[in-house]
This record gives sequence, C-alpha cells and structure tokens, in this order.
Amino acid sequence: MRTYNIAFFTADWNYELVETTLHGLKRYAADHDNVYIRVFDCFGKDQGTSKDFSEYAIFNLPDLTQFDGLLIQGSQIVLESIRHAISRRVATTGIPAVSIDCPIDGCTLITVDNREAVREITNHLIRDHGARRLAHLTGILENGCPEGHMRKNGFLDACRENGIPPEDAEVIECTWRTSDGMQVGQRWLREGRPLPDAFVCANDEMAFGLMEALAEGGCHIPQDVMVTGFDNLSSSELSNPRLSTIDRDMDELNYTAVDVLIDKIEGREHRDYIPFPFSVIKSESCGCSASMRPGYLRQKYFRQNRFLKNFYVLQDQMAEELFDVSTLQELRGIVEQNHEIFGCDNVYLCVNDYYFDNYDKTQWKHDSETFGDEMVLTVCGQGGDIDPGNPFPRFPTRELLPRSIRAAARFLVFYPLHYNTYSIGYLVMDGISEAAKLNLHKSIFSFLEIAIENVRKKGLLHHLNGVLDNLYVHDALTGLYNRFGYARYGQQTYKDLIDREGSARILFIDMDDMKGINDRFGHEYGDAAICAAADILKAIAAPEDFLMRYGGDEFLLIAANRGNDLAEEIRRAVEEYNHTTDNPFVLSLSIGLIQSVDHDEHMLDKLVQAADSEMYKNKSAHKGFTSNAS
Repeated sequence: MRTYNIAFFTADWNYELVETTLHGLKRYAADHDNVYIRVFDCFGKDQGTSKDFSEYAIFNLPDLTQFDGLLIQGSQIVLESIRHAISRRVATTGIPAVSIDCPIDGCTLITVDNREAVREITNHLIRDHGARRLAHLTGILENGCPEGHMRKNGFLDACRENGIPPEDAEVIECTWRTSDGMQVGQRWLREGRPLPDAFVCANDEMAFGLMEALAEGGCHIPQDVMVTGFDNLSSSELSNPRLSTIDRDMDELNYTAVDVLIDKIEGREHRDYIPFPFSVIKSESCGCSASMRPGYLRQKYFRQNRFLKNFYVLQDQMAEELFDVSTLQELRGIVEQNHEIFGCDNVYLCVNDYYFDNYDKTQWKHDSETFGDEMVLTVCGQGGDIDPGNPFPRFPTRELLPRSIRAAARFLVFYPLHYNTYSIGYLVMDGISEAAKLNLHKSIFSFLEIAIENVRKKGLLHHLNGVLDNLYVHDALTGLYNRFGYARYGQQTYKDLIDREGSARILFIDMDDMKGINDRFGHEYGDAAICAAADILKAIAAPEDFLMRYGGDEFLLIAANRGNDLAEEIRRAVEEYNHTTDNPFVLSLSIGLIQSVDHDEHMLDKLVQAADSEMYKNKSAHKGFTSNAS
C-alpha cells in the first residue's frame, strides 16, 4: 500500500479551532496506517511584527519536496504575505495542496459557505424573532482572506431580502478579537445609543466580548438585544445565555480535507472548490429554547477544573526547576521528568546547530528567523532513546527528526522555539496537548525558551569569565604566562615535575641587545623580536612544561629533565630563525640553567634567582651558556 506523507500548516489564531482541527487530523492518521501527518503550528498573529515572522518561520522548516501533499488552514494564517509565500512554494514545488476556509493560489479550497451561513442566521433573527434594526461586527476585511467579506455580505443579503433599510443594517469593522466585541458594547452604552434588535457577530469570540460588556452595563440578552456568533466553540455552550451560532464541524472538515488531498495526489480530484456543510445553532442568546446538554457541561466543567489544577502544579514545578538549570543536559532531565505536562507520549526538543555550538550569538552566521543546516536532538521522548555514547545526536534539518523516530510516529506536531526574534529550534510532540484548547501550551513553550536562553547566557558568561581569566594570567603580546600565571601555575608545575620525575630544570632566558633593536629599527621590530623568541621557546617546550614572559625581554621555562640539552636546542632554533627570516635584526638569547631535585616547592623563587644569575654570567662572559645543579 502506498504511504502518504502530508504536511499541515496552521497558526494558533483561535486556539480551540486549531485544537479541534488537530484532532480531526490525528483521527485520520489513526484510521489510515499508510498516512503520516506532520503539523507545523505556531502562534503568529496579524501584526506583521518581527516576532510574528519568527513564529511563521516554522513554515520554512519542512522541505516540501519530501512531502506528497500540503494542507493549509488558510483562515488561521491571517498575514496575507505569509499566505502568498506559501502559495509561491506550492507553485515552485508543484506539490498537491488543499486550503481550508481561505483561497490560496494553486490550492483546492474546502470550506463552508460563509455567506450563506450568516445569511441564514440573520434571516432567522429577522423572520423568526422580528428583528428590524441590526448591527454586524465584521472580521478582518483587508488581509486578503474573504471570510470577513463573505460573512458581511451574508448579513447584508438577508437585510436586503427582508426590506431592512441600510440605515438599520449597521456594519462595524472589527478584527475577530474578543476585545473588539467588548469595545463595541462599551462604546455603544457609553454613547447612550438605543440598542439594535440584534448584533450579528462574525465569530464567537467577538460575541463573547460583546455579551460581557453589555451584561456589565445592565443589559439583558436576549430581552434587550439578541446576539449571535459563528464557530460554535465549546465556550458557546458554556456561555450564559447559551450563544446562538454557526456550527462547522472542524474535526470532520479537516478529516475530509485529508481525503480530498489524497484524491488530488492520486489525480482523482480536480475541483477548485469543495463545499462543506454547516448548521445553525438556535439557542438562548437569540430567544430560542436552550440547546445545552447539562450532563455534558457538568462533565466538561469537572474535567477542565481537574486538568487546570494538575496543569498548574506541574507548570510551577517545572518552571522552578527549569530556571535553575545551567546546562542543556540538566534541562533535558527536567523536561523528561515533567513530560506529563505536554499531554502526549513523547516530546522532542531540537536545537539549531549554530545555537548549540556557539554561546556567543555574534558568531552565528544565520539570521534570526532561520533554522540551522543541522539540528541537535536535545530532548528525546521520555529519555529512553538517548544513546549514552552520543547524548546529543545531530541530523540534517530537512529530515525534521532522526529516521528511527520519524518512521515510528505517524502524527507529529512541530512548534517553533525562539527568544525574542532569533530562532532556538523547534519542539515536536507526538500528540495533542489538552492545554492547547486553553492556549496554556504557549506558556510551557515560553518557559522552555527562557530556560534555554538562560543556559546560553550562563554558558556565555562562563566563557567570558574564562576569557577574562585567560587574559589575567597571560601576556597580551606573546600569549605566554605572565607573573599572575606564574603565581597560579608555576609553583604547581615545579611540584608536579619533582613528584613525578624527581627533578626539574629552570631556564632563565634573556634577549641580547634588545635596546639596540629598538633604537635601530623601532619598537615594532622590538615587539616582533620578542614574539619570535617566544615562538621558538613555545616550539621547544613540552605541554607539561611551564613557560612565561618574566619581564620585558626575559623568559622563564620550568621543564622536565628529558635527557636532552634544552639550551642547545634553543641555540640551534635561534640560528635557524636568523638564517630563514628576512628581519633586519639578529636574534640572540642568553640562557641560565639550574637543575633541581629539591622537593620543597618554596625553593622555586630562589632557583629562579639562581638561574637568572647564571644567565647574567653567561651574558657578561659571552660564552653562550653556563649551568649548575642544585
């Protein structure tokens, strides 16, 4: 049997509609063993801000050439520019695509007849309840999605058909938000205007806000004014009075949409538009009898109350633990211990490779809205799939998840993770969180984003402290240890060599004619001579040795007794340097060497002084080298 890999794009503009949609898709995957559905969801709004675009960047994550078809919940993606970008990708890839509730070029449209639905509920208000003065609260009209216009036109159609004059059919432009309805109600009462017979709202959310404002102003619904909505959200049944509205079964609509898409993939479906049925819920807010289900409401209230209580306990526990973490390893453990809060079997946290590898974001080559070429799997399910030998496996971003996980899960939901406007990566769930219906899963993601960013900042702070510490103990010109480095590491190196080897060599090295180099060629060449001497000594010193710039043109080397003639090696290296470089100066070093077997590390300062004295004897006698043992 052929398998189908389906991508689904949506945005949590209306959380309950999206959550219901996801259940329809998950049910389809459960009913069809050959269908794999990958949902790409986000919290993008309609403001067009940089944060909005950071959310919508999740649609750039999937490589559509890896999918057989694309479903788009077009009405939920309210930014027209984002829908246009998706349309261009559909055209470029040639992928079969279906849009739900909003026309998108290149896509088959499946939707209810919004115009007819609002016409029908408005006719009900006029013909069955005698409404003669009506007002309509629109959805967004200027974002390229015709839903708002269709519902407005349905309202106006009904008013014209029933002889309602234009002055008694008021249209108020809104933007789908609950706050819009509240503001309309408050303004109406504040201005002292007579209430219309009915408010016809383009969605339930605005109706809820309007009903709340009117109730606070002392108005009674439906006695003083009737109110209707659109969507039949669960809150419609819980509202008081029960809201009259339009029901479009989003679960079944999206289930059907997958069928349409597969028919289109197989070449069996060629229509541009496919209607889906709706029904008018006539209830208390328009004066009809109640259509509530008391048993259902009691059960829903009890379940929701228990869920919220458990959710907040888990959230508080996880948040407190997350904000204390210092590493991604610690964060992984906390997420895995608290995976219950996500409401699914497995949760996968994938971090951009550039984010994972570089704490300093100034080193990132990617802009704020892109995902890395590779992802790092930071949290894997409930922890059972992590290989101890490879705790943070990497995989190509285009694969979305490692193959073994991808093949086993037929329904996955991807959410973007970002801090302010730059991308962290994404979170993947193999189920639908009950928190999604109440928009509480957004708070979980926010906690995760803040915790991951705190880990980055702690890592960066640790790195910067290391840099400062490194500057504190190292000479800026040569990179060798300085006097602070000597105090911290010199004594310990000497002690370790004596304990391990039984002896140690202390070499005090001074550059000859340093003043002459500076006077004849300038301090730039003087610095070059110092760096050349330092490089020669670095090349000869062993990793366990201690090498420092002791003063302006003086160096100290504490080295193991490896049976070699260190002074001779240095002399030959200096000669090689003078023969192979074209610097105008001649490099020359004087060396004093003391070999010690004394186990008292406090003797080191005296040994350094002795080596310094030997160096000066050598320099003054122009012999090139003298040594003593102590």
